[in-house]
Amino acid sequence: MATYESALFCDVCQNRNLNKSAEAYCSQCEEALCIECRDHHKISRSSKSHQTISVEKHQKLPSFIKQIKHYCAKHDCFLEFYCKSHDSLCCKLCLISGHKECKETMFIEDFLMPSSGHQSAALDNIEKVLKDLDDNICSAIKDRTRNTTELRDQKQMIAEQIKEKRQEINTMLDHLEGALQKKASAMEKEYSRKINEVIAKLEAEKKKVNKIQKDFDSVKMFASNLQIIIGVKAFQESVSVNETNVQSLYNDGSLNNVAIECTFNENVERFIKEIKTFGDIKVNKCEKHSSFSWKCDTSAQIFKTVPKAILIDNISARLVRKISTQHFNLSGCAISENEDFFFLQLHKNNLLKYGPNGEFHSKSRINSGQYNVGYDLAMVDSNSVAVSCGGNNPKQLYIIDTNSTETRHVFDLCDWCYGLNYHNGSFICCTSANGIKLYDTLFHKLTNMRILPNAPNMVDGTYVTSNENSIFHSNCRNNSVVCYNFSGQVQWTYSDSLLTKPYGITLDSYSNIYVAGSESNNVVVISKDGKQAKQLIGSSDGILNPRAVFFHKTKNVLLVANYDGVAFLFDV
Repeated sequence: MATYESALFCDVCQNRNLNKSAEAYCSQCEEALCIECRDHHKISRSSKSHQTISVEKHQKLPSFIKQIKHYCAKHDCFLEFYCKSHDSLCCKLCLISGHKECKETMFIEDFLMPSSGHQSAALDNIEKVLKDLDDNICSAIKDRTRNTTELRDQKQMIAEQIKEKRQEINTMLDHLEGALQKKASAMEKEYSRKINEVIAKLEAEKKKVNKIQKDFDSVKMFASNLQIIIGVKAFQESVSVNETNVQSLYNDGSLNNVAIECTFNENVERFIKEIKTFGDIKVNKCEKHSSFSWKCDTSAQIFKTVPKAILIDNISARLVRKISTQHFNLSGCAISENEDFFFLQLHKNNLLKYGPNGEFHSKSRINSGQYNVGYDLAMVDSNSVAVSCGGNNPKQLYIIDTNSTETRHVFDLCDWCYGLNYHNGSFICCTSANGIKLYDTLFHKLTNMRILPNAPNMVDGTYVTSNENSIFHSNCRNNSVVCYNFSGQVQWTYSDSLLTKPYGITLDSYSNIYVAGSESNNVVVISKDGKQAKQLIGSSDGILNPRAVFFHKTKNVLLVANYDGVAFLFDV
């Protein structure tokens, strides 16, 4: 029998110890044939219905096609039948032994007859899928090429913007420098003039002193005693006048030393100290410019994979670490990419940071001028976490650097924000009187505020989370968890005695929902469709009045914070 890789010699002749070049191949007999054997094969009663192809064409077939057997591995009989019920090929013995009750069995030839439509439909659909794939790939390549051209143009435009901004700054600095230099020159000129006036006065007094000194020397040498006695009084009056004039210059500050110095605007000093970058380059992932078109039957696209969800019954939790924070009133928690733990105290203006092993690192103030800030935490990126204000002024949202724990940005919300979530460039906030609000972010600014329709107006004290398609709201007011789409339509509602006073809420990678039951003293996991739920951990695991939960999707760990300051890390 010929190998699948090549068919150089006739298999029939080789069985007779003859080596003849093969010219044809019969896939049903799984044999290569020379010219003589091929001709005999065509007229033989058992094989005259077989279709042969040239060896060259056979070698062009894909290897998985060449490896398909035409004989039953169990009975060594020719596979002649197709069972539609089992979607399998079978031989006559298989038909007798295993398919007696099957009503939809037929000869393979009948199944593949053009009139049946099976072959043509299957092959045509595959051809359409391949054509669609090729068209879509070409379209995607063209679109990606366009995008690289756009990026190159955008880079050039950014370079021009940077250059213009640098020139603007240079012009402004040159103007400020010139004004300061001009002021320094004017002050130097003004005080030099005043000093020169004092020098002129002193020189005038010096001339008078020199004249008196000259006269005094003359009197000493040539005047009589009578003249000296009378003249001393005149000298004393002259000297007294000079002394008074000089002393007055001393007393009125004319002899004070004058120095000019430069003090820079405190904003300039802050600029030099705080500005570490000239700017930033952000990636704005817009909607796709291209779209895929599938003209074929999409049900035939067997190569489209769908991720499997984890069944609720298969989810379990194992305690990894207990963290005693020694700080009460924990209402928010999070885990950074560096695996640091962050906890927020309710209205205490304190952000607590702990290391991966649960060791205390720092306690930092969120707003230096306030005391009662803080309700919930939300991870923004690998280096920053957002803090909501709760029901106390100021009505702000704070972005904290997870490494330095310093406040990086402050957003004015004009509303109190309680439960907080950040996803895909947007903040989702639970407010006191305006329902669930969504804020888009762009270059450190909040834009496009909108209120989620159909959500309750008063959601203060409640928590929220989201994924690409849905917003999940835990409402402690009515003991429910509600799933909305981003248009505000309710997708499902979960409410059961298993979960009472729900607060913190978070998602795993499969969009299963984990909710902290404050009064039920547990964490309940709910399937993404809201149809299944179970208690994952409870009071026997140390859960008592839990307020905050956070699921780290990369590590598959769940952080749960009790209100009394004890936290637990579970491997899920």
